[in-house]
Order: sequence, then structure tokens, then C-alpha cells
Amino acid sequence: MTEKKKEENLVFHERTEMIFKIIVIGDPAVGKTSLLTNFCGDKFKYEYIPTVGVNITKEPVTIKDEMGKDIRVNLMIWDIAGQCN
Repeated sequence: MTEKKKEENLVFHERTEMIFKIIVIGDPAVGKTSLLTNFCGDKFKYEYIPTVGVNITKEPVTIKDEMGKDIRVNLMIWDIAGQCN
């Protein structure tokens, strides 16, 4: 095969989905869960309910690339329970 023919056979597929993992850590009762609940579109909850273990949320976000094209990105957000020493 010639070099030109090899190039014609190449097919590039756009990435249809990107997933970024975000881990939120910090001291207990500082507002990690409240911040994430607000970011993910739910209403603010006034009562304090501590996170037990981990709470995982997937939030789709649309961003524009350098060419102005919309790209869908999924954020996998891990809300880790605060630890006391």
C-alpha cells in the first residue's frame, strides 16, 4: 500500500463522553455535602445530616472547546465523610 492510501483508511472517532473523577475531602461539618448538593441542582438542606462513608454523584456539564463546539463532560463527584482525629 502506498502512504497516501494508508492515510485514507485512517478513521478518527471523536470522543463522545469524558468522565472526570472529583474527590471532595475535608473536616467534618464544613459544608462539603451542602456545596455539592447546591452544585448538582438540588435545594439547600438546612438540617445537618453527616455523610456516612461516601456519597457518589454523576453530574453532566457542557463546556465549549477551543473551536467553540459544545462538549459534554460527566463529573463523577465523590463526597467523602469528614474524619475526626
